[in-house]
Amino acid sequence: MCITALAHYKKITLIVLIMLTGCASGGGKRNEIGLFDTTVKGDDIRLFRYTLPLFREKPKPITQRSDGQRSRNAEQRESEETQLKRAEYYLEQDPRVKKYCPKGYTMTDKYAVLNEIIIRGECRYTD
Repeated sequence: MCITALAHYKKITLIVLIMLTGCASGGGKRNEIGLFDTTVKGDDIRLFRYTLPLFREKPKPITQRSDGQRSRNAEQRESEETQLKRAEYYLEQDPRVKKYCPKGYTMTDKYAVLNEIIIRGECRYTD
Protein backbone atom coordinates (compact mmCIF):
# COMPACT_ATOMS: atom_id res chain seq x y z
CA MET A 1 0.00 0.00 0.00
CA CYS A 2 2.79 2.41 0.93
CA ILE A 3 4.75 1.71 -2.26
CA THR A 4 1.67 2.27 -4.42
CA ALA A 5 0.92 5.56 -2.67
CA LEU A 6 4.53 6.66 -3.18
CA ALA A 7 4.29 5.94 -6.91
CA HIS A 8 1.08 8.01 -7.13
CA TYR A 9 2.77 10.93 -5.35
CA LYS A 10 5.65 10.75 -7.84
CA LYS A 11 3.19 10.89 -10.75
CA ILE A 12 1.27 13.79 -9.22
CA THR A 13 4.51 15.66 -8.51
CA LEU A 14 5.67 15.17 -12.10
CA ILE A 15 2.35 16.39 -13.51
CA VAL A 16 2.37 19.45 -11.22
CA LEU A 17 5.93 20.26 -12.28
CA ILE A 18 4.99 20.03 -15.94
CA MET A 19 2.00 22.29 -15.38
CA LEU A 20 4.07 24.81 -13.40
CA THR A 21 6.76 24.82 -16.06
CA GLY A 22 4.10 25.56 -18.66
CA CYS A 23 2.68 28.40 -16.56
CA ALA A 24 6.09 29.87 -15.75
CA SER A 25 7.29 30.01 -19.34
CA GLY A 26 6.05 33.28 -20.78
CA GLY A 27 5.91 34.24 -24.42
CA GLY A 28 3.70 33.23 -27.30
CA LYS A 29 3.50 29.52 -26.49
CA ARG A 30 0.77 29.74 -23.87
CA ASN A 31 -1.07 26.48 -23.14
CA GLU A 32 0.89 24.59 -25.79
CA ILE A 33 1.44 21.21 -24.22
CA GLY A 34 2.32 18.18 -26.27
CA LEU A 35 3.19 17.64 -29.90
CA PHE A 36 0.73 18.90 -32.53
CA ASP A 37 1.21 17.52 -36.08
CA THR A 38 -0.98 18.59 -38.98
CA THR A 39 -1.77 17.12 -42.39
CA VAL A 40 -3.82 18.59 -45.22
CA LYS A 41 -5.26 16.03 -47.66
CA GLY A 42 -6.86 16.68 -51.05
CA ASP A 43 -9.89 19.00 -51.13
CA ASP A 44 -8.55 20.82 -48.03
CA ILE A 45 -9.30 18.01 -45.56
CA ARG A 46 -7.45 19.11 -42.41
CA LEU A 47 -6.30 16.35 -40.06
CA PHE A 48 -4.23 16.56 -36.89
CA ARG A 49 -2.44 14.33 -34.42
CA TYR A 50 -1.92 15.42 -30.80
CA THR A 51 0.61 13.47 -28.72
CA LEU A 52 1.43 13.62 -25.02
CA PRO A 53 3.65 11.40 -22.86
CA LEU A 54 1.88 8.66 -20.90
CA PHE A 55 3.14 8.25 -17.36
CA ARG A 56 3.16 4.65 -16.19
CA GLU A 57 4.75 2.87 -13.30
CA LYS A 58 7.94 1.04 -14.10
CA PRO A 59 7.34 -2.71 -14.33
CA LYS A 60 8.21 -4.62 -11.19
CA PRO A 61 8.99 -8.30 -10.88
CA ILE A 62 6.07 -10.44 -9.74
CA THR A 63 6.95 -12.03 -6.45
CA GLN A 64 3.50 -12.98 -5.24
CA ARG A 65 0.04 -12.97 -6.79
CA SER A 66 -2.78 -11.76 -4.64
CA ASP A 67 -5.97 -9.73 -4.82
CA GLY A 68 -3.86 -6.65 -4.10
CA GLN A 69 -2.11 -7.12 -7.44
CA ARG A 70 -5.46 -7.04 -9.26
CA SER A 71 -6.60 -3.87 -7.50
CA ARG A 72 -3.33 -2.11 -8.35
CA ASN A 73 -3.82 -2.99 -12.04
CA ALA A 74 -7.35 -1.56 -11.88
CA GLU A 75 -5.95 1.65 -10.37
CA GLN A 76 -3.41 1.88 -13.19
CA ARG A 77 -6.18 1.55 -15.81
CA GLU A 78 -8.10 4.34 -14.08
CA SER A 79 -4.94 6.40 -14.12
CA GLU A 80 -4.63 5.94 -17.89
CA GLU A 81 -8.28 6.96 -18.31
CA THR A 82 -7.62 10.05 -16.21
CA GLN A 83 -4.60 10.88 -18.33
CA LEU A 84 -6.66 10.49 -21.52
CA LYS A 85 -9.26 12.92 -20.15
CA ARG A 86 -6.51 15.35 -19.19
CA ALA A 87 -5.07 15.11 -22.72
CA GLU A 88 -8.51 15.95 -24.15
CA TYR A 89 -8.66 19.01 -21.89
CA TYR A 90 -5.18 20.14 -22.98
CA LEU A 91 -6.18 19.69 -26.61
CA GLU A 92 -9.31 21.83 -26.13
CA GLN A 93 -7.22 24.62 -24.57
CA ASP A 94 -4.33 24.50 -27.05
CA PRO A 95 -4.16 27.66 -29.21
CA ARG A 96 -2.59 25.70 -32.09
CA VAL A 97 -5.79 23.67 -32.44
CA LYS A 98 -7.96 26.80 -32.30
CA LYS A 99 -5.84 28.39 -35.02
CA TYR A 100 -5.70 25.28 -37.23
CA CYS A 101 -9.40 24.39 -36.76
CA PRO A 102 -11.22 27.73 -36.24
CA LYS A 103 -14.67 26.10 -36.60
CA GLY A 104 -13.85 23.31 -34.17
CA TYR A 105 -12.88 19.69 -34.66
CA THR A 106 -14.10 16.12 -34.36
CA MET A 107 -12.00 13.51 -32.57
CA THR A 108 -11.59 10.48 -34.79
CA ASP A 109 -9.34 8.39 -32.54
CA LYS A 110 -8.03 8.46 -28.99
CA TYR A 111 -5.74 5.88 -27.40
CA ALA A 112 -2.78 5.22 -25.12
CA VAL A 113 0.02 3.10 -26.55
CA LEU A 114 3.48 2.38 -25.15
CA ASN A 115 4.47 5.67 -23.53
CA GLU A 116 2.21 8.04 -25.47
CA ILE A 117 -1.32 9.32 -25.53
CA ILE A 118 -2.43 9.98 -29.09
CA ILE A 119 -5.51 11.91 -30.17
CA ARG A 120 -6.36 12.18 -33.86
CA GLY A 121 -8.96 14.49 -35.27
CA GLU A 122 -10.41 16.31 -38.26
CA CYS A 123 -11.36 19.96 -38.48
CA ARG A 124 -15.02 20.90 -38.91
CA TYR A 125 -15.85 22.78 -42.07
CA THR A 126 -19.26 24.20 -41.15
CA ASP A 127 -20.59 25.78 -37.98
